[in-house]
Amino acid sequence: MDGVNTYNCQCPPEWTGQFCTDDVDECSLQPNPCQNGGMCRNTLSGYNCVCLNGWAGPDCSENIDDCAVKACAAGSTCKDRVASFICSCPPGKTGLLCQIDDACTSNPCKMGAQCYTNPVNGKFNCNCPSGYKGSTCAEDIDECVIGPNPCEHGGLCKNTVGSFTCNCTPGYTGPRCEQNINECGSNPCQNHATCLDLKGDYICFCMAGT
Repeated sequence: MDGVNTYNCQCPPEWTGQFCTDDVDECSLQPNPCQNGGMCRNTLSGYNCVCLNGWAGPDCSENIDDCAVKACAAGSTCKDRVASFICSCPPGKTGLLCQIDDACTSNPCKMGAQCYTNPVNGKFNCNCPSGYKGSTCAEDIDECVIGPNPCEHGGLCKNTVGSFTCNCTPGYTGPRCEQNINECGSNPCQNHATCLDLKGDYICFCMAGT
């Protein structure tokens, strides 16, 4: 631009300085021209963006469609994410790419156990309910022999399918014979006598003269 005894240079965006000889460092500008965490590298009269995995484009603003490679098995649905994807499997299929037959489809787990399919090898695992064990939860656990007697106060343990029962000694009750029976609760002593509760028994302390 001509002036009186002087002039000014109108520089293009990538150059600056009195004579437009200084390169503009676009990477120092705010906001960063590279989006989504891309790294900016200044070049002569421009810049380049080094994009994070999953992003593309001159300014890293384009999400790469990872489903475009059709990695999911036939019949499944691919859901694109940033730098990854998820395969939504149809019934009977499992695995990261829905390429494995779901072993739980045949309901191998017994006794109401929950079945889980290993997404790597396709094998099933059963989460057994209390009282059962084994690969398919078909084996009953004998609670009376696997550890300390579950019945308290000398109660006799009897194994049942999926559980156990306790035959309590006199004076105790409850699922594990954990509760002391208060024989004095029914007021068995007459004529205002004092009742003393014992294990499976009681004693009456009679008043004088009775």
